[in-house]
Amino acid sequence: MSKVRRHAAPEPSFADEDVSVASVVFGLVMIVALIVAAAALMGGSLSQMESRMANTTDAIARSVGVGVSTVRVVGLERDPVLEADVRSAAMIEPGENMFRADPHVIRARVEATRKVVNVRVHRLWPDQVVIMADPAKPLALFNNGEAWAVIDVLGREMAGASSADHAHLPRITGASAPEAAFDLIASLGAFPALSDTVIYAERVAQRRWDLHLRGGAVAMLPRDASLDRALNDLSVLTAEMPALTVRTERLDLRSAGQIYIAPASVPRSDGSA
Repeated sequence: MSKVRRHAAPEPSFADEDVSVASVVFGLVMIVALIVAAAALMGGSLSQMESRMANTTDAIARSVGVGVSTVRVVGLERDPVLEADVRSAAMIEPGENMFRADPHVIRARVEATRKVVNVRVHRLWPDQVVIMADPAKPLALFNNGEAWAVIDVLGREMAGASSADHAHLPRITGASAPEAAFDLIASLGAFPALSDTVIYAERVAQRRWDLHLRGGAVAMLPRDASLDRALNDLSVLTAEMPALTVRTERLDLRSAGQIYIAPASVPRSDGSA
Protein backbone atom coordinates (compact mmCIF):
# COMPACT_ATOMS: atom_id res chain seq x y z
CA MET A 1 0.00 0.00 0.00
CA SER A 2 1.37 3.43 -0.90
CA LYS A 3 1.41 6.41 1.42
CA VAL A 4 -1.52 8.76 1.10
CA ARG A 5 -1.34 12.40 2.06
CA ARG A 6 -4.46 14.47 2.55
CA HIS A 7 -4.10 17.94 1.02
CA ALA A 8 -6.14 20.79 2.36
CA ALA A 9 -8.57 22.27 -0.10
CA PRO A 10 -7.29 25.56 -1.55
CA GLU A 11 -8.95 28.63 -0.15
CA PRO A 12 -11.12 30.53 -2.62
CA SER A 13 -9.34 33.53 -4.07
CA PHE A 14 -12.44 35.63 -3.64
CA ALA A 15 -14.76 36.37 -0.75
CA ASP A 16 -18.03 34.47 -0.28
CA GLU A 17 -21.12 36.19 -1.61
CA ASP A 18 -20.71 39.94 -1.50
CA VAL A 19 -24.26 41.23 -1.61
CA SER A 20 -24.19 44.89 -2.55
CA VAL A 21 -26.74 47.52 -1.71
CA ALA A 22 -27.83 47.41 -5.35
CA SER A 23 -28.74 43.72 -5.09
CA VAL A 24 -30.88 44.43 -2.03
CA VAL A 25 -32.71 47.12 -3.97
CA PHE A 26 -33.21 44.69 -6.83
CA GLY A 27 -34.71 42.23 -4.38
CA LEU A 28 -37.20 44.79 -3.12
CA VAL A 29 -38.18 45.65 -6.69
CA MET A 30 -38.77 41.99 -7.42
CA ILE A 31 -40.92 41.53 -4.32
CA VAL A 32 -43.12 44.44 -5.32
CA ALA A 33 -43.36 43.08 -8.86
CA LEU A 34 -44.36 39.67 -7.56
CA ILE A 35 -47.12 41.15 -5.45
CA VAL A 36 -48.48 43.00 -8.48
CA ALA A 37 -48.19 39.90 -10.65
CA ALA A 38 -49.95 37.74 -8.06
CA ALA A 39 -52.83 40.18 -7.83
CA ALA A 40 -53.23 40.15 -11.61
CA LEU A 41 -53.15 36.39 -11.80
CA MET A 42 -55.60 35.54 -9.04
CA GLY A 43 -58.09 34.27 -11.58
CA GLY A 44 -55.74 31.52 -12.87
CA SER A 45 -54.93 28.10 -11.44
CA LEU A 46 -52.21 27.69 -8.82
CA SER A 47 -49.81 26.00 -11.25
CA GLN A 48 -50.40 28.67 -13.87
CA MET A 49 -49.81 31.36 -11.27
CA GLU A 50 -46.54 29.75 -10.16
CA SER A 51 -45.33 29.44 -13.74
CA ARG A 52 -46.26 33.00 -14.63
CA MET A 53 -44.76 34.38 -11.44
CA ALA A 54 -41.51 32.50 -12.09
CA ASN A 55 -41.35 33.85 -15.63
CA THR A 56 -42.11 37.33 -14.37
CA THR A 57 -39.37 37.03 -11.72
CA ASP A 58 -36.81 35.88 -14.26
CA ALA A 59 -37.73 38.65 -16.67
CA ILE A 60 -37.43 41.29 -13.96
CA ALA A 61 -34.10 39.85 -12.79
CA ARG A 62 -32.71 40.04 -16.30
CA SER A 63 -34.02 43.54 -16.79
CA VAL A 64 -32.23 44.83 -13.69
CA GLY A 65 -29.01 42.95 -14.46
CA VAL A 66 -29.13 40.10 -11.97
CA GLY A 67 -29.63 37.20 -14.34
CA VAL A 68 -26.90 34.54 -14.60
CA SER A 69 -24.59 35.45 -17.46
CA THR A 70 -21.63 33.17 -16.65
CA VAL A 71 -21.22 29.77 -14.98
CA ARG A 72 -17.57 29.00 -14.22
CA VAL A 73 -16.19 25.64 -13.11
CA VAL A 74 -12.81 25.95 -11.38
CA GLY A 75 -10.45 23.11 -10.55
CA LEU A 76 -11.37 20.64 -13.27
CA GLU A 77 -9.63 22.27 -16.23
CA ARG A 78 -7.52 19.16 -16.89
CA ASP A 79 -10.59 16.93 -17.21
CA PRO A 80 -13.05 18.39 -19.74
CA VAL A 81 -15.37 15.40 -19.47
CA LEU A 82 -15.63 15.72 -15.69
CA GLU A 83 -16.10 19.48 -16.01
CA ALA A 84 -18.99 18.89 -18.41
CA ASP A 85 -20.52 16.39 -15.96
CA VAL A 86 -20.38 18.99 -13.18
CA ARG A 87 -21.96 21.66 -15.37
CA SER A 88 -24.74 19.29 -16.30
CA ALA A 89 -25.34 18.26 -12.68
CA ALA A 90 -25.45 21.89 -11.51
CA MET A 91 -28.44 22.57 -13.78
CA ILE A 92 -27.71 26.29 -13.97
CA GLU A 93 -27.80 28.00 -17.34
CA PRO A 94 -27.04 31.57 -18.42
CA GLY A 95 -30.16 33.70 -18.26
CA GLU A 96 -31.55 32.18 -15.09
CA ASN A 97 -32.48 34.27 -12.09
CA MET A 98 -29.50 34.81 -9.79
CA PHE A 99 -31.78 34.81 -6.76
CA ARG A 100 -32.87 31.26 -7.60
CA ALA A 101 -29.31 29.99 -8.09
CA ASP A 102 -29.09 28.67 -4.53
CA PRO A 103 -25.45 27.71 -3.73
CA HIS A 104 -26.55 24.99 -1.29
CA VAL A 105 -28.82 23.35 -3.87
CA ILE A 106 -26.18 23.54 -6.59
CA ARG A 107 -23.55 22.07 -4.27
CA ALA A 108 -25.81 19.13 -3.38
CA ARG A 109 -26.44 18.43 -7.06
CA VAL A 110 -22.73 18.44 -7.86
CA GLU A 111 -21.79 16.28 -4.86
CA ALA A 112 -24.45 13.76 -5.91
CA THR A 113 -22.30 12.89 -8.93
CA ARG A 114 -19.82 11.24 -6.53
CA LYS A 115 -17.04 12.24 -8.90
CA VAL A 116 -15.68 15.35 -7.16
CA VAL A 117 -14.74 16.51 -3.66
CA ASN A 118 -14.29 19.85 -1.86
CA VAL A 119 -17.25 21.36 -3.69
CA ARG A 120 -17.81 25.08 -3.11
CA VAL A 121 -20.37 27.25 -4.88
CA HIS A 122 -20.37 31.03 -4.90
CA ARG A 123 -22.64 33.66 -6.38
CA LEU A 124 -20.65 36.68 -7.54
CA TRP A 125 -23.12 39.47 -7.89
CA PRO A 126 -24.62 40.57 -10.08
CA ASP A 127 -24.33 37.82 -12.71
CA GLN A 128 -21.78 35.03 -12.07
CA VAL A 129 -21.99 31.57 -10.50
CA VAL A 130 -18.66 29.89 -9.68
CA ILE A 131 -18.42 26.18 -8.91
CA MET A 132 -15.12 25.05 -7.37
CA ALA A 133 -14.31 21.35 -7.04
CA ASP A 134 -11.44 18.88 -7.05
CA PRO A 135 -11.48 15.52 -8.82
CA ALA A 136 -12.20 12.66 -6.43
CA LYS A 137 -9.09 10.51 -5.99
CA PRO A 138 -9.49 6.73 -5.73
CA LEU A 139 -8.27 5.45 -2.37
CA ALA A 140 -9.14 1.78 -2.00
CA LEU A 141 -11.28 -1.13 -3.15
CA PHE A 142 -14.13 -1.93 -0.77
CA ASN A 143 -16.04 -5.20 -0.77
CA ASN A 144 -19.67 -4.35 -0.06
CA GLY A 145 -20.67 -8.02 0.26
CA GLU A 146 -21.38 -8.45 -3.43
CA ALA A 147 -18.44 -7.00 -5.34
CA TRP A 148 -15.39 -4.78 -5.09
CA ALA A 149 -16.15 -1.07 -5.49
CA VAL A 150 -13.75 1.86 -5.80
CA ILE A 151 -13.99 4.39 -2.96
CA ASP A 152 -12.50 7.88 -2.83
CA VAL A 153 -10.63 9.69 -0.05
CA LEU A 154 -13.95 10.57 1.63
CA GLY A 155 -15.01 6.92 1.74
CA ARG A 156 -17.64 7.30 -1.00
CA GLU A 157 -18.15 4.82 -3.80
CA MET A 158 -17.02 6.40 -7.07
CA ALA A 159 -19.71 6.23 -9.71
CA GLY A 160 -18.53 4.67 -12.95
CA ALA A 161 -15.12 3.60 -11.58
CA SER A 162 -14.15 0.02 -12.39
CA SER A 163 -12.41 -2.10 -9.77
CA ALA A 164 -10.55 -3.87 -12.59
CA ASP A 165 -8.94 -0.57 -13.56
CA HIS A 166 -7.81 0.02 -9.95
CA ALA A 167 -6.59 -3.44 -9.01
CA HIS A 168 -3.43 -1.93 -7.46
CA LEU A 169 -5.38 -0.15 -4.72
CA PRO A 170 -5.48 -1.43 -1.11
CA ARG A 171 -8.46 -3.66 -0.32
CA ILE A 172 -10.76 -3.26 2.67
CA THR A 173 -13.84 -5.02 4.03
CA GLY A 174 -16.24 -4.71 6.95
CA ALA A 175 -18.90 -2.33 8.21
CA SER A 176 -17.72 1.33 8.35
CA ALA A 177 -14.46 0.41 6.60
CA PRO A 178 -14.74 3.14 3.93
CA GLU A 179 -15.06 5.89 6.52
CA ALA A 180 -11.93 4.75 8.38
CA ALA A 181 -9.82 3.69 5.41
CA PHE A 182 -7.96 6.96 4.85
CA ASP A 183 -6.30 6.99 8.28
CA LEU A 184 -5.30 3.32 8.03
CA ILE A 185 -3.78 3.68 4.58
CA ALA A 186 -1.99 6.88 5.54
CA SER A 187 -0.51 5.19 8.61
CA LEU A 188 0.56 2.11 6.64
CA GLY A 189 2.34 4.41 4.21
CA ALA A 190 4.99 4.98 6.88
CA PHE A 191 5.82 1.25 6.78
CA PRO A 192 6.18 0.33 3.08
CA ALA A 193 7.66 -3.12 3.67
CA LEU A 194 4.78 -4.06 5.96
CA SER A 195 2.26 -2.46 3.62
CA ASP A 196 3.42 -4.71 0.79
CA THR A 197 2.55 -7.81 2.84
CA VAL A 198 -1.09 -6.82 3.44
CA ILE A 199 -3.61 -8.66 1.26
CA TYR A 200 -6.60 -6.83 2.69
CA ALA A 201 -7.71 -5.03 5.85
CA GLU A 202 -10.90 -6.00 7.66
CA ARG A 203 -12.77 -3.49 9.82
CA VAL A 204 -13.81 -5.07 13.14
CA ALA A 205 -16.56 -3.76 15.43
CA GLN A 206 -16.32 -0.37 13.68
CA ARG A 207 -13.35 0.58 15.86
CA ARG A 208 -10.25 -1.39 14.84
CA TRP A 209 -8.65 -3.41 12.00
CA ASP A 210 -7.43 -6.94 11.28
CA LEU A 211 -4.70 -7.14 8.64
CA HIS A 212 -4.71 -10.29 6.53
CA LEU A 213 -1.07 -10.83 5.58
CA ARG A 214 0.72 -12.75 2.87
CA GLY A 215 1.72 -16.05 4.36
CA GLY A 216 -1.66 -16.56 6.03
CA ALA A 217 -1.34 -14.77 9.38
CA VAL A 218 -3.88 -12.24 10.65
CA ALA A 219 -2.55 -9.24 12.58
CA MET A 220 -5.12 -8.02 15.12
CA LEU A 221 -4.63 -4.29 15.60
CA PRO A 222 -5.87 -2.23 18.58
CA ARG A 223 -8.38 0.60 18.47
CA ASP A 224 -7.57 3.41 16.07
CA ALA A 225 -6.04 5.64 18.75
CA SER A 226 -3.17 3.14 19.15
CA LEU A 227 -2.88 2.24 15.48
CA ASP A 228 0.53 3.80 14.75
CA ARG A 229 2.16 2.17 17.78
CA ALA A 230 0.90 -1.27 16.78
CA LEU A 231 1.95 -0.87 13.14
CA ASN A 232 5.45 0.10 14.24
CA ASP A 233 5.70 -3.00 16.47
CA LEU A 234 4.37 -5.23 13.69
CA SER A 235 6.77 -3.75 11.16
CA VAL A 236 9.77 -4.39 13.40
CA LEU A 237 8.63 -7.92 14.22
CA THR A 238 8.02 -9.00 10.62
CA ALA A 239 11.31 -7.44 9.48
CA GLU A 240 13.26 -9.38 12.12
CA MET A 241 11.34 -12.63 11.55
CA PRO A 242 10.27 -12.79 7.86
CA ALA A 243 8.88 -16.32 8.20
CA LEU A 244 6.59 -15.36 11.08
CA THR A 245 3.52 -14.79 8.93
CA VAL A 246 3.86 -18.31 7.50
CA ARG A 247 4.25 -20.04 10.85
CA THR A 248 1.54 -18.22 12.79
CA GLU A 249 -2.23 -18.04 12.67
CA ARG A 250 -2.66 -14.75 14.55
CA LEU A 251 -0.55 -11.88 15.81
CA ASP A 252 -2.47 -10.06 18.53
CA LEU A 253 -1.19 -6.51 19.06
CA ARG A 254 -4.21 -5.15 20.92
CA SER A 255 -2.39 -4.78 24.26
CA ALA A 256 0.27 -2.07 24.48
CA GLY A 257 3.80 -3.45 24.82
CA GLN A 258 2.73 -7.07 24.28
CA ILE A 259 2.28 -9.29 21.22
CA TYR A 260 0.48 -12.61 21.52
CA ILE A 261 1.36 -15.16 18.84
CA ALA A 262 -0.85 -18.13 17.96
CA PRO A 263 1.01 -20.77 15.90
CA ALA A 264 -0.54 -21.94 12.65
CA SER A 265 -2.72 -25.02 13.16
CA VAL A 266 -1.67 -26.34 9.74
CA PRO A 267 2.00 -25.80 8.76
CA ARG A 268 2.48 -23.67 5.68
CA SER A 269 5.65 -24.23 3.69
CA ASP A 270 5.52 -21.16 1.45
CA GLY A 271 4.53 -17.51 1.57
CA SER A 272 1.21 -17.82 -0.24
CA ALA A 273 -2.04 -16.72 1.41
